[in-house]
Amino acid sequence: METEEREERGSGRSQNVVHTLPRSMASVPHFLTGPLERTDPAAGETQVLVITSDPESAVTLAETVLRMTGPGGIELFPVTTARRAARLMAGRPVLAVAASPRDIQDLVRGSHIKMTGIRTIVLAWADEILNGDPAGIEALESIMGELPNDAARVVVTSRSEGRVNAFAERYLRRARREVAEDMAGEPISLQYLTVSPTGRAAALRRLLDDLDPPSAAVIVSSEEAEVEVRRTLRLLGYADDSSSVRVSRGQVEAGTHAVIFFDVPGARELMSPAVAASPVTIVALTEPREVSAMRRLAGGEVKPFTLSAPGASAREREAAIRRELAGVLDSGLASREVLALEPLLDRHDGIEIAAAALRLLEKERMLRKGTGVESRTRSVTPPAAAPARGGFDRGSSPSSRPFGDRPQGGAGRGRGGPPRGAESPPDARGRPPRNDRSRPPRDDRGRTPRDDDRRPPRNDGGSPPRDGFMRPPRRDRP
Repeated sequence: METEEREERGSGRSQNVVHTLPRSMASVPHFLTGPLERTDPAAGETQVLVITSDPESAVTLAETVLRMTGPGGIELFPVTTARRAARLMAGRPVLAVAASPRDIQDLVRGSHIKMTGIRTIVLAWADEILNGDPAGIEALESIMGELPNDAARVVVTSRSEGRVNAFAERYLRRARREVAEDMAGEPISLQYLTVSPTGRAAALRRLLDDLDPPSAAVIVSSEEAEVEVRRTLRLLGYADDSSSVRVSRGQVEAGTHAVIFFDVPGARELMSPAVAASPVTIVALTEPREVSAMRRLAGGEVKPFTLSAPGASAREREAAIRRELAGVLDSGLASREVLALEPLLDRHDGIEIAAAALRLLEKERMLRKGTGVESRTRSVTPPAAAPARGGFDRGSSPSSRPFGDRPQGGAGRGRGGPPRGAESPPDARGRPPRNDRSRPPRDDRGRTPRDDDRRPPRNDGGSPPRDGFMRPPRRDRP
């Protein structure tokens, strides 16, 4: 391997490459076969870094590499979270890693990846990575700045754009550019059905239910995809030798009604047999990020395929509302509703008034539905239990007890007295308890009456003289 690298350097051929390939897993062998073959298992350290836009792309690339190399080949380790990857990488050597820029930066900072041992770094696909968040781009620039000078740099992009070209000019010195040459021909018109990376089998089932074709060909690009498609068809009742739906690696019989690409074709030439068969419908199961690449690959009219099940469900709901309105009309309209809506006919058509009334009805139903859910939630939630009030504990200080357990108003202080308001027994001398002793009556101000207070009412407008001194009259009185 070192001899091949020296020969490559001696011939003047740069190790830095910019590939322009469709955004498809079928393109992975074109740019990852060489870097994986140049790894040295005896080194025992990470030698290949594959930077992706997100963890899902890293997992998809790892699955594709596993199909390429097999169980005994070089493993591409996908990083979904840096914390979990750090624990796994500490227990065994990892030769190739696929992760997002921020995850790789975290692993480098934790010394789980040593940049001095990196031989090749691959950006798949650079147009998606450079269109990401600024933090990811900053992490990517930090990684590129720490690479060894002799490390090979490979950039893969689905289209040549200004940001990718500027990145290549900055970090890929004298890079070679390799562009996939599509076969010249007429534009291809097809439809696509958007799916998730793990939902292709379910999407195929819904597509077959919707199309119900008399004959169909499902084109796959790998053995794993073929096994998955055959299992799905078997669950739907199709036999392995069924003539109505066939599984193919590219060959399509003439007169086939529908051709379904289970994966996005990696090159235009892979679509030629399907076009030559002149099918009625060509549908490709495509991830949302692969739609732009599919449009460039086909060159013709590419339209989304809409399943009829969601539309049929919506139409059924509308039909139910119309049946409900028809029932109200058949039962007879009350004069109050007619009189309330009649003035609106001067400015609006009858169908517009009915549509506005229908919108108010749906809004009211949604409000009632939300109120019902809230009431059910309240009925299910148990009420919070009130904190128990405990007595005074002589073994603990008042500050160590909760606030609700402190004695209030002197009650329960451990003096042996009865609770407030209860009758107390006589004391040792036979005297009645303090709260039962007779006390002189008090007036409404709480004062005990005195003899001098029982004097006749004053009629001179002032108080009687004291020691020959007469208080002057108040000025606010006449």
